[in-house]
Amino acid sequence: MSELLDWSGSIDAWNAVLAIASVLVAWIVSRFARRGVRALLARLDGVPQALSRGIVSGTSAMVILLGVGVALAFLGAPLQPLIALVLIVGGIAVLVLRGIADNFSAGIVLQTRHPIQPGEHVVSGTVEGTVEALTSRAVVVRTYDGTVMHIPNQQFLNSAFGNASTFGASRSELEVRMPLAGAAAGTALSRLSAAAGRADGVRSEPAAQAPRAFAVGVEGERLTARVLVWHDPGAGRAVRSDVVRALAAELAEVDGVEIATKLPPRA
Repeated sequence: MSELLDWSGSIDAWNAVLAIASVLVAWIVSRFARRGVRALLARLDGVPQALSRGIVSGTSAMVILLGVGVALAFLGAPLQPLIALVLIVGGIAVLVLRGIADNFSAGIVLQTRHPIQPGEHVVSGTVEGTVEALTSRAVVVRTYDGTVMHIPNQQFLNSAFGNASTFGASRSELEVRMPLAGAAAGTALSRLSAAAGRADGVRSEPAAQAPRAFAVGVEGERLTARVLVWHDPGAGRAVRSDVVRALAAELAEVDGVEIATKLPPRA
């Protein structure tokens, strides 16, 4: 630092002109940088106004300081102490602001690439619910029990997540274990499909989304079947409950029927 403060030397007219031009160009570039950063931040939801102003001002100041550094170089100033100081301050800033910067950059990706949108049904890890907002720090999800979860943007983006609203429909599966009592397995499966189709919220169109029952096991006179139903995203719990009641009503005269919505792991 003492070398920088003790600097003195002859300055020719050409170097002085280049130094002034460097500062002038940096000032002009800083104006464009302010407009560009401000326009980018305006496209992002959930960025506080104070934070936005700070980022815009910081970007402009960095560009101007770069121009001042180039001007000092033209004037022959020893920049090694200044560069060392900038690196130290920059390193401290990176360590302090790393988490904030990571979430902010991940938020930009989420809000520009649009893998999810407010109002859509998403699943991220153990969190399942409806997206309420995308902020500069977190994805806000309201779960079915009314809890508002704030998932950090970086965590959300770096882990597997699902968006059921993209396809427009979700599928639920139920398992039914019942005695055949002399009936054919195909007849039992048809009964299950028809009963599931009578439940509220179950889709019947298009044909690929109509309720279907598949046999997954037959042990003697006992059938194990999977019932597949399609419904609106986010309506899974209500629809599964209605399907269970519809199946129970259909099989009321059959003893030993078991209906499960939590399926065992597949082999």
